[in-house]
Amino acid sequence: MSNALTSINDYAYDRDLSNVNNLQKKIDNNKDGKTFTELFKEKLNKDGSVNENKLEGKDKKLYKACLDLESLLWKQVLNEMKKTTNKYKLLDGGQGEEIFTDFLYDEYASMMSKNANTRISDTLFKQLSGYR
Repeated sequence: MSNALTSINDYAYDRDLSNVNNLQKKIDNNKDGKTFTELFKEKLNKDGSVNENKLEGKDKKLYKACLDLESLLWKQVLNEMKKTTNKYKLLDGGQGEEIFTDFLYDEYASMMSKNANTRISDTLFKQLSGYR
């Protein structure tokens, strides 16, 4: 008797195998004879961070998704920090203030993911792109 936990999804297996084969073809077609690690390191800065200007196609989309995920993490951190502050009835702005603060925290989180130098998105990108 097999179930979803014990059986292998043929579609996912074929897709993963196809991705590996496509990657192998790119490496084989490389005229310089560089390995995947060497090709990937060309997309990094000297300090190990991802150079967004050298990315193209799917890698650029993946890095953008990693930045968005880091931004989401920072927004959660900011929202939890906001819960620790006391509100005063005299100065509380109500629903308008809540909406404005939510948009403001979205922007703060986006800026923090790009400029905080935590490299969470870089680490995610390296893991998801296959570089270890």
